[in-house]
Amino acid sequence: MARYEEIQRRLAEGRGVREIARALGCSRNTVRQIRDGLKGSPAHLPERADPPWMLQLQWPQVIEDLGMGHPMKLIWEEKAETLTTYSNFWKQFYRKFPQYRQPSVTARDFSPGERVEVDWAGDPIEWIDVKTGEIHPTWVFVAGLGFSQLAFAWATVDMKSANWLACHRRMYEYYGGVPAVTVPDCLKQGVLKCHIYDPDINPGYAQMAAHFSTSVVPARPGRPQDKAIAEGLVKLLSRYMRFRHRHHRFTSIGAINRALAEGIEKINDRRHTRFGVSRRERFEQLERAALKPLPAIPFEEAEWTRAKLHPDCYLTADRSLYSAPHIHRGKQLDVKVTENQVEIYLDLELLAIHPRDRRHGGYRTRIDAHFPPASQAYNEATPQNLLSQARFIDASVHALVDELFQADVYGHIRRVQGLVRTCTKEIRECGREPALEHIRTAIAMMRRFGKVRVPYFKQLLADARRKKVKPDAGREIVRRPGNPMLRHGAESIATVEPLAAAANQGSLPL
Repeated sequence: MARYEEIQRRLAEGRGVREIARALGCSRNTVRQIRDGLKGSPAHLPERADPPWMLQLQWPQVIEDLGMGHPMKLIWEEKAETLTTYSNFWKQFYRKFPQYRQPSVTARDFSPGERVEVDWAGDPIEWIDVKTGEIHPTWVFVAGLGFSQLAFAWATVDMKSANWLACHRRMYEYYGGVPAVTVPDCLKQGVLKCHIYDPDINPGYAQMAAHFSTSVVPARPGRPQDKAIAEGLVKLLSRYMRFRHRHHRFTSIGAINRALAEGIEKINDRRHTRFGVSRRERFEQLERAALKPLPAIPFEEAEWTRAKLHPDCYLTADRSLYSAPHIHRGKQLDVKVTENQVEIYLDLELLAIHPRDRRHGGYRTRIDAHFPPASQAYNEATPQNLLSQARFIDASVHALVDELFQADVYGHIRRVQGLVRTCTKEIRECGREPALEHIRTAIAMMRRFGKVRVPYFKQLLADARRKKVKPDAGREIVRRPGNPMLRHGAESIATVEPLAAAANQGSLPL
């Protein structure tokens, strides 16, 4: 209609037939027929009659299914496969309903083994727990090779980094090799900071790429055409799942993965309209040999996070608390969470390794060396630790401590701490054998009088040390003449008496 009106306008301006035909890309005969009135306006042409098979279809229902996002080919397979071919079906549909015609696209070409594009499907698939009736969402990871467009899909309980990396590992194992380039979206599990030329890759994702010898080249933010293969496969798979299982309810995530595997196999084995063969045949014939081999060592998924070391020397990772050296309190540390352990780093320096705690109840995992001395002393004052220390001191000390804890654990913990510390000090000052004798004597006295107190224990030990000091055996005690209450040693008398006699004779001044 637009071309007919343009020809009419140019003829009215007096332009020649040859000039109009060359400018509009039509034949000169068409221009002459319009000039001479032999060809009328397309608006007045009688509408072409529909083929007989079109009268057998419920077109409102077809339009409704198409509006819900179901693919045209699946609609044809269900409603018109026995009536006409697929090409004739969509041609007649777009002739009858031109408003649903889709715009043209540009196909990209890649070499074998060059790239794989990955993405999360937009809408989660839900499953119902038959025991509780609770509805759980699952997110679908979708990938497609660039050359053969061989598809892969896997459903996970969430989109966290651990499942993101696990899906990549499953994808490479499914393909039996690794492409040179992996193209994800700019999601936080893959890219920390987006940049058109030099984005910051997530440390765990970068470690996975180095393990599999692939390069991560994220798509530009807001540019889905950079990973058009993954976007197209997401559309195909989502439409397939919605259409095939629209009357079915899943009861487990395993059932969802089995349904996804069935849909992926059908997509991969279907003949591709552009290739002329299926995705599977194109992959087996041309692309499988071009992929890099899988590494010999299996990859262990790790989730990297950043956490602040709090004043209590603990940081939070995976909903649990782990200790780190107290000299780094207040700093932001890198935490690597693997399947079995948690590693803490500061600028690529390994600070601590803990076994992973999966209880997720706010429990603390600690290493004593991470805490300052005062904190270590406080944490060591536990009944079990004090009993162990008392056992290594002496059996009498261990028996006394055990009796105190049997009576009241928390009421006697400070008293037991003082007794143990006093015993340790006594051993350090007097030696082990003499100290143990003093300790046994003091404990016997405390038991005898029923007075178990730390100050009394110290007094008894001091008394025991004082009684051990014996006077010299060769020293003779004599009484001094004139004052029998004074006692002096014999050597003192021998020295003092000559001096006194000299003073009496007047030879020495008194």
